[in-house]
Amino acid sequence: MDDRSDPTADRIAFATPETEFGEGAVDRLPETLAELGVESPLVVTDEGVEAAGVLDAALAGLDAEPTVHYATTEPSVDDFEDLPDEDVDGVVAVGGGSCLDTAKVAAALLAHGGSAADYLGVDSVPGPVAPAVAIPTTSGTGSQATQTAVVAYDGVKRGISDELLRPDVALVDPALTHGLPRAVTARSGFDAFVHALESLTARDYLEVAPRPINYQGANPVSRPLSRQALELVHGSYERAVAAAGDPEDDDREARRDLSLGAHLAGVAFSNAGLGAVHALASTVGGMTGRPHGECLAASLTAGLHYNLPARREQYADVARTLGVAQVDDDTDEAAEALLAECERLRDSVGLPGSFADLGLGPDDADEIVENTLLQERRIKTNPRDVGEDLREEVVRSLE
Repeated sequence: MDDRSDPTADRIAFATPETEFGEGAVDRLPETLAELGVESPLVVTDEGVEAAGVLDAALAGLDAEPTVHYATTEPSVDDFEDLPDEDVDGVVAVGGGSCLDTAKVAAALLAHGGSAADYLGVDSVPGPVAPAVAIPTTSGTGSQATQTAVVAYDGVKRGISDELLRPDVALVDPALTHGLPRAVTARSGFDAFVHALESLTARDYLEVAPRPINYQGANPVSRPLSRQALELVHGSYERAVAAAGDPEDDDREARRDLSLGAHLAGVAFSNAGLGAVHALASTVGGMTGRPHGECLAASLTAGLHYNLPARREQYADVARTLGVAQVDDDTDEAAEALLAECERLRDSVGLPGSFADLGLGPDDADEIVENTLLQERRIKTNPRDVGEDLREEVVRSLE
C-alpha cells in the first residue's frame, strides 16, 4: 500500500464540523440556526435531558417553541416511524450519543425519506441532508464530530456512515455536563478514552485502502489530536467521575478537560478509524443491550491483548506519555504497563471487566466472533488483521 511511485498514495483527507467550544457555547444556537437558514428546527433529545433541565438551558435563546422528538436509549432502525417531518427544516440534537446519532438519521430522512434501514452501511446517503446542529450533553461519544450513526438492526449494532451525516456545527459546552450522574460520566468518559487510544494506535493510513468515508487510518493530522485527547481524558476522567452527580460540587476543570478530550477524540477517530475493542463492543452491545461504555470496558482486555503483537512499541510509547512507564523501561515492560493502566482505569470506576461480567458465557463465543468479523468499518483500521484467531481472546473473556 505504501507505493511512493503513486503521487496520491499519501493523501490525507480531514473533515470536522464548524465547532465552538467552551462554557456558554450553546448561547450561539439562535445565531447558528439563522446562519444555516433554519427557522423551524426538529429538536432531538431524550426525557432524561429534559427532566434535568439541560434541554431548557440549551434552547433558552430560541424565540419559538420547537418540535421535539425523543430518542431511545439504544436506537434501532425501527425507531423512526413516528418522526415528525412536517413544518421542520433542520435538526438540533441535544443529548448524549443516542440523541446525536438519532438526529443524524433524522436529518437524512427529512431530506430523502425512506426508512433508516435504507441507509445502513457506508456511503448510502444519496445527497445533502437537512442542516444539523449537535449539542452534546455528555463527554464520550464524540458523535457531534463524526459521520456515523449507530443503530441496531436484527440484534446487531450497525453503522450508518456517510460524510454527509457529519453535523454542520457542533456547540460543545462543558457547562451542560455539570451534574451528569456518576454512572453516565463513567460510561461516556470511558468511550472517549478508548476513542483516543484506538485512533492513536490504528493501522497507518498508508496501509488502508481508500474508502468513501474518512476512516483512513492513523495519520499525521489525526495522531496529534488523538494524543492530546488521550492525555486530557486520562488526566480528568477519574476526577470527573468522583465529583459527579451534584452540579454544585462538580469538578469544573475536570469536566472541561473531559469535554474537550472527548470532542478531540471524536474528530480524531472519525478521520482515522478505530479497532477491535470497538468492534467487539458493538457486537456484545447488540447481544446484551447493555450501554456502549460498559461493552467497551468488557471488550478492553480482549481487544488490546489481541493487538499487542502488532502495537507493542506504540503501546510502550503511550505508556511513557501517560506517565505509567519510565523512559528507561524496556518495550515489553512499558507496553504491559499501558494495558495494566487501562484495566486499572476501568476497574477504578466499577465498569465490567469481561464478557462474562455482561452475563455472556462460553456458548456465546461463536456468535461474538462471527458478528465482530462483520464490523468492517472498525476492523479495516485495526492494527492487526482480524480473523478467527480472535476467538482465543474472546473465550478467555468468557471464562
